[in-house]
Amino acid sequence: MTTSYQTFDVDPNLDESPKAGYDLDKGRISGPDLVPKLNLGTSARAHREKRRSTVRRLYALCFTTTILGAAMASAQLTWEDIAALNAKAKALGWTFTVGESFATQVPLEQLCGLVVPDQWWEGARFNAFKQKVELPAAFDWRDYNGCTPVKDQQSCGSCWAFATVGAFECAIKVKDGQDVSLSEQWLISCNQETEAPHVLGGAWGCNGGWWAHDYHAGIKTDPCGGSGAVLTTNFPYYAADRPCDCPYPHGYTMDSWAYIGDPEGIPSVNAIKQAIAAYGPVSAGVYVDISFASYRNGVFNASNNQEINHGIVLVGWDDNQGANGVWILRNSWGGGWGEGGYMRIEYGCSNVGFGACYVDYAGKGEAPGPTILKQPADCFIPLGWQHVFAVNATGTGILHYQWEHNGEDTGLDSPALVVEHASYGDGGTYVCRVSDIRGVSVSRTAELAIDPLQGVSVSHPFALVILVVVCVLQTRRLLRRSQ
Repeated sequence: MTTSYQTFDVDPNLDESPKAGYDLDKGRISGPDLVPKLNLGTSARAHREKRRSTVRRLYALCFTTTILGAAMASAQLTWEDIAALNAKAKALGWTFTVGESFATQVPLEQLCGLVVPDQWWEGARFNAFKQKVELPAAFDWRDYNGCTPVKDQQSCGSCWAFATVGAFECAIKVKDGQDVSLSEQWLISCNQETEAPHVLGGAWGCNGGWWAHDYHAGIKTDPCGGSGAVLTTNFPYYAADRPCDCPYPHGYTMDSWAYIGDPEGIPSVNAIKQAIAAYGPVSAGVYVDISFASYRNGVFNASNNQEINHGIVLVGWDDNQGANGVWILRNSWGGGWGEGGYMRIEYGCSNVGFGACYVDYAGKGEAPGPTILKQPADCFIPLGWQHVFAVNATGTGILHYQWEHNGEDTGLDSPALVVEHASYGDGGTYVCRVSDIRGVSVSRTAELAIDPLQGVSVSHPFALVILVVVCVLQTRRLLRRSQ
């Protein structure tokens, strides 16, 4: 393995005498730009303190580089490696913590098996998601009961199968309201990929693979001609390349699937957000190194934008975290890794989102539709008054609201509709239709009646105030006319 370093010129103002405790005879060092420019007007003591601080940080990075280089050679981390990573995290300003887990005890090639096929975009279906859609600043499918439990791929480079299955399982959860466990082993053992990704010598398996949604969509079949997802109970996970031994029953078939964005680069943040909101969690790629494998909690920002090697599922986002926002990433290394099997990772970090794709599953119609907890009420208001129709509803995913007035769509997508300065034309029938991600909707109707101001009883305190104001204004108008 080859490790690359960035070199920086050393400030000539630094004291390079032997008593400094380090050798910079060549005038160059390796690592990040940690050597501060010293002001010639600084005191001798300040010079010494700056020098000592710099030396300590350089020693820490040299130690880190040596230790981590050895760790990457074995791809297994010891407590010394974790200590070195913590030193590097402090020096580089990482916003997450690292620690030991199952993932730090297994070589990365046994965890990361997403391999990009040559010309993978040829013949593929893409959805650019260029329409303007108003989305919340933060959204997480876990908050909407849209995620199945985190799984563990163990020592097998089958992340591609887990990311494929993960998106479909979540789609079933979202559309049908059911937790189902689909078989990754069926994809590993029964795929018929004769044109494997360029670094693989045969069919996809523990040595790696790519998105296998075609096997769930009826496009490709196993050796027995079967297509559609197989339940884990029918073909359990062995974390190994096992014989297919088909046929198997196929309980779920998706309608279709597509890549997000276009073949050029990583999809935009907005496009991935729209796909997550409209279809549920999405499959995506990311580059994994030892800092990623050692993640415990916090916002991952140790960006290393090399070629992606790992398949994951993105279940949400939060624009208010990190430098510019974070993805909620679900991994397949068990619940003991990261934040219960999840990671918060900054947008664009380590090429996260490469090859992102969504699953289109209509569902079996078994999940309940939205529930309206508070409905708009009939109302009788004076001419010129304001009235607010409000709806409080719960349902699956981001809910959409459609308001109609006397049969005409108002174009408003909001849980509240405000009638400003009511006129006679504002009276009539109002309908609010609430729909969820599955297109299931419920509606409520309310009537609004408008009455002239003089018809309002003065016993109503607000009506009395309005009457007084109107009287004052009318009196002033009459006085001006008489002058």
